Order: sequence, then C-alpha cells, then structure tokens
Amino acid sequence: MTGARVKWMIIAVLVSGLVAAAAAWLVTDWVLHRHADSHAHDHAQGDLHAWMHENLDLTPEQHDKLEPVEAAFEQKRAQLKEAIRLAGTDLAAAIGAPEPDRAALDAALERLNKSQAELQRATIDHFFAMKRYLRPAQARKMVEWTHDSLARQP
Repeated sequence: MTGARVKWMIIAVLVSGLVAAAAAWLVTDWVLHRHADSHAHDHAQGDLHAWMHENLDLTPEQHDKLEPVEAAFEQKRAQLKEAIRLAGTDLAAAIGAPEPDRAALDAALERLNKSQAELQRATIDHFFAMKRYLRPAQARKMVEWTHDSLARQP
C-alpha cells in the first residue's frame, strides 16, 4: 500500500470514530435532556427533571431531597460535556493537520471516549440516586420513561 493510501485509511477510521463518539454523546444528551416529540407516552417536552416534576406528583419533601441531587448532577454533566467538547476539538485539529500525528489522534480519541463513558456512568448513577427518593409507583413511571426513551433510539 502507498503512504497516501494508508494516510487516508487512518483518517477514515478516525473520522468514523469521531462520528460514533459524537453520536453516543448526542444520544446520551437527547435521552435525558431533550426527550423526543414522538415518544409514545404523553410525556412532557424537555428533560427528565422537568418530566419528573410534571408527571410524578412529587411531594415537597421529595422535591427538597431531589434538588441537591439534580444540582450536583448538572454540575458534573456540564464538566463532562466541556471535557467532551475539548477532546472533540483536539481530535478535529489532529485530523485536520497536514501530517496527522497518530499519537495526538489516539490521545484525543482516548480522552473523548473516556469523557463520554464517564458521562454515561454519571447519568446512570444519577438515575438510581433519584430513584431512591421515589415511591414505588413513581419509580416505575420513571423507569418506564427512561426505558422507552432508550428503546426508541434510531
């Protein structure tokens, strides 16, 4: 194989990885924060938190317990989304370099994947942290909403 052909193959693989990483990030963001219009149930537009407050008939005590959990998650989510953005920017710069540096590409891709995995773990941990404060019927509704959101992904 010629050097140019190898270079284009590497770039194609990296671009594919970037597209897959971006899709994973978008799906995670969509599931918890932009729930689709076409959802089969009559759920409110917006994120899971808005849906919970509108559809689960939370007591004032539950609201008080959930508020710090939600605030902590939003702070963590913002940090991880920024890490994802920065890693994506670095990956784009490495891909766009006249002579792509494989080490720089791999490092940026590793940071991107790590940050996305951390966001997904944090999201799942947050889901279970909130579920602890719900009555069984409320928890079932939230599980159903989340399950349906994940199952409807294209």
